[in-house]
This record gives sequence, structure tokens and C-alpha cells, in this order.
Amino acid sequence: MTAKEEKEKLERMIMDSQSALEGNVPGQGEIPELEKAPSFDIDYDQVQKDCDKQAKKLLKSATGLVIGDEMTKNNSFLREKIKTDIVSLAGMLYQMEIKKIMQRDLMEEVRHGNKGARMYEVFAGLGKVISEDNKQLVQTVEALKETYISLRGNIEERNEELRQLSGENNKLLSMGSRGMIEQAKQLKMQRRLEKMDIKDVEPED
Repeated sequence: MTAKEEKEKLERMIMDSQSALEGNVPGQGEIPELEKAPSFDIDYDQVQKDCDKQAKKLLKSATGLVIGDEMTKNNSFLREKIKTDIVSLAGMLYQMEIKKIMQRDLMEEVRHGNKGARMYEVFAGLGKVISEDNKQLVQTVEALKETYISLRGNIEERNEELRQLSGENNKLLSMGSRGMIEQAKQLKMQRRLEKMDIKDVEPED
């Protein structure tokens, strides 16, 4: 057998062995024994829904005594602001909950024997982040409460100004801040016109 024939024979053997291996090697997920089970079960959509509910309750408990249902119902600006604040709080709560799940998973890893130094380092860092998140949440809720107190004072001041200008005692909570300002300007102008002594000017001879 010549060298050329030996080379061709070896190439055929290599090609045949590759084809055989490709047909016999199991693909991903075909060996259950090698599949790692999830560390925890989680329904991300449900976690988000729970955080949305918690955010609504949190904002309601913080501002319920400051902004009444009637004021919120009749003021579009307040309704939109409340929606925005709920989304913001829900996002913070969601991130905190996910980090807590990761913290529990790390604890389970250590409990099952994975006691590497890196695991303790990550656990300590995650605990610090969660603690800071809790502080930030409390500060955010307090800041929102102060904001709503200021908004209530602003709305009541504008309502009182409009009541004095219009001479009416009805509640004008249906307007936003911009609408109140425009209404006040119109009423002031009307009062000035009423006080002006307008005389007809006779044409000169």
C-alpha cells in the first residue's frame, strides 16, 4: 500500500468515526442525571403583582390621611402622580424581593456544603445591599408623604383664593393647579373691569 493510499484510508476512518460520534453523543437535556434542578421555584409575574399591591397599600397608608379620596377623585394631576409613585415603589419592592430570594438561595448553598469563602463574601455584600434598599424605601416613603402634604396645602390655598374671588363656597377640587391659576386670573380681571368707570367718549364737533 502506497503512502497516498494509507492517507486516504486514514481520512475515511476519521470521517466515519466523526459521523458515528455525532449520532451517538446525546444532546443537551437528553441525560436527566446531568440536568441540574432549579435552586428555587419562582413565579416572576406573581412577584410583580404582589409588589404592585404592596406599593399601593404602602402609599395609601403614608398619604391616606393627607390626601382624601374626594380630592384624589376630582384632581387629575393627583391621580397621575399617584400612579407614577406606585410604579416607582413597586419597582423598588420588586428588586428587594428578588435580592431576598437570592440571599435565601445562597444560604441554602452553604447549608448543603458549599462553604467557599466567596459564598460568604457574596452573602455579606448582598445583605448590605438589602439593608441599604430598606433605608432607601423608608426615605422615599417619607419624602412622598412630605410632597403630598405640600400638594394638599397648595390645592387648599388655591381653592380658598378662588372661593374669595368668586364669592362662592363650593369646593373647586375638580381643577388641577394650572386650571386654578387660569380661573383666578379670569376672576381678577373680571373684578377689575367691574370697578372701572367706563364712559362713552362723545365725538368732537
